[in-house]
Amino acid sequence: MNCHMMKSRRKFIVAILGLVVFLIPALSHAQGQRSPSAQQERIVPLQRVAILPFLIVKPARPEQRVVKGLWENFFFRTGDLTARSGPVVTASFQRQLNALNRCELITQEQAQSAAEGMDPQKMLKDPIGIAAQIGRELNLYAVVIGGVYRFEQRKGSALGVESPASAAFDAHLVRVADKKVLWSGRFDETQHSLSENVLKVTTFLKGGAQWVTVERWTELGAESVLRTFPTLSR
Repeated sequence: MNCHMMKSRRKFIVAILGLVVFLIPALSHAQGQRSPSAQQERIVPLQRVAILPFLIVKPARPEQRVVKGLWENFFFRTGDLTARSGPVVTASFQRQLNALNRCELITQEQAQSAAEGMDPQKMLKDPIGIAAQIGRELNLYAVVIGGVYRFEQRKGSALGVESPASAAFDAHLVRVADKKVLWSGRFDETQHSLSENVLKVTTFLKGGAQWVTVERWTELGAESVLRTFPTLSR
């Protein structure tokens, strides 16, 4: 009886092992067939977008201390502006938005080339309309247009300053088809020390607890502003 039971168990175990050996290749093949399709389902095509060169916005009169933003009734404290202010802010937005991967950005060179020949004064009068026009010419879903109102370099070093870096700019995402503004972001900050204003502790810590250049301050500002930028999928 015991011998008969042992033989039955052996047959049962052999049958189970045979079934496992048969099923493993089949399961592997099925998983291999599903994997590519699963990966393809996760790939979502993104809309094509351009970041147009940021406009340098100066006050109409020397005594003017605030200027109106490019869109809606937002005002910014004006300050030092150089010819490189616009390109530096534009490049910061290009880098930060590329890193977020929330849209398909065309190159900065392509956007610059498309905007060449446009009258800056006309763009300031109708920034949304002209931005949409450039977007149509490039066959884009949307464009980002922005203005720079202050770009003040720190005076001093990373350890101590006479005056800190300060910047002000805004950015707007314009849908080309209907010129609707889908998103806006604004930055208007001066780096403060901890002792100067404890309520501004985050602005000092943003710079790694040291005094940063205006270029670095702009990069941090662009990163902060773009956190709310939407994902533009097709």
